[in-house]
Amino acid sequence: MNILGIFSGLLLMSSALAGAAQQHNSVVEASAKDKVRTVIYGSPLLSVEQTAQMYPFKLLQAALKASGGNYQLKPANLDMVQGRVLKEIELGNVDVYWSMTSLEREQRLLPVRIPLDKGLNGWRLLLLAADQADIAAGVHSLKGLKRLSFLQGHDWPDTEILRFNQLKVLTAPHPQQLFDMLARHRASAFPRSVIEIEQEQRHNRQGFVVEPDLVIHYPSAVYFFLNKTELQLAADLERGLHILRKNGQFDLLFQQRYGAAIKKARLDRRRIIELKNPLLPPDTPLADGSLWYQVPQSQPAAVQAQRGDPEMNKPGVTEPAAILPAKRE
Repeated sequence: MNILGIFSGLLLMSSALAGAAQQHNSVVEASAKDKVRTVIYGSPLLSVEQTAQMYPFKLLQAALKASGGNYQLKPANLDMVQGRVLKEIELGNVDVYWSMTSLEREQRLLPVRIPLDKGLNGWRLLLLAADQADIAAGVHSLKGLKRLSFLQGHDWPDTEILRFNQLKVLTAPHPQQLFDMLARHRASAFPRSVIEIEQEQRHNRQGFVVEPDLVIHYPSAVYFFLNKTELQLAADLERGLHILRKNGQFDLLFQQRYGAAIKKARLDRRRIIELKNPLLPPDTPLADGSLWYQVPQSQPAAVQAQRGDPEMNKPGVTEPAAILPAKRE
């Protein structure tokens, strides 16, 4: 009886210990699941809500929330140029930032290949000094562009793209320096994307105008970039962005931020000069038309033909499928 009693006691103790261990593991798992992960994003000193970075920040915020992960965003609080932010991500000091893709950047960093700008960063209007408003008059082709000179940031992929197409480019580290150079006629024009030029023209007091007839286009994409070790964060971001695209929140944020600027740009009325982008990575999802914006065709095909359109390419579709771009040269 004593032996049976001892044996029964051992069984009860073993069962109790197993139950306690299981309960402990459940608590640990729940605690790990509930643990908040702080995500440091590259940021200017000003709040992103006060800058042109508001749209990608809102997408970042919404995508992380939609992913179901327990994330908390924190700004880096350092006023860094684009190249510096990306270097800090590579070093592991910053977790995420948004920037135009390139072969070199995708080799160093981990991209989330959903274009936040729907490719609009590659649609470039010319910002001009007001007293040189007609400097691009009569330019109809790449050959005509080669007679001009252009401004770009020294670490922007766009700089290499323009130079690859044999265009003359002058550079500076900070955007304000580029605006000052344009005001002093150091170059003919400052190509700016459709989604930024109107705001920049409005906020600069140096008397700039937007060239009314041309648009330069090259395929490009702005992605979220992370350190190559951040596989889980990247997967959550991608999942969250797909959820936003599916439920319409992505398009809603895009239209709220850029709809008026796109309408004002009148891309369907402009001569399109195509450039090659030698930096475009082979994994760019150009085949997925739902990811890309395409210029609407506001005029009947017969009218387009009268204008002598040599071809109508299709860089991608996010608008109705019947929409085609304007004249390309």
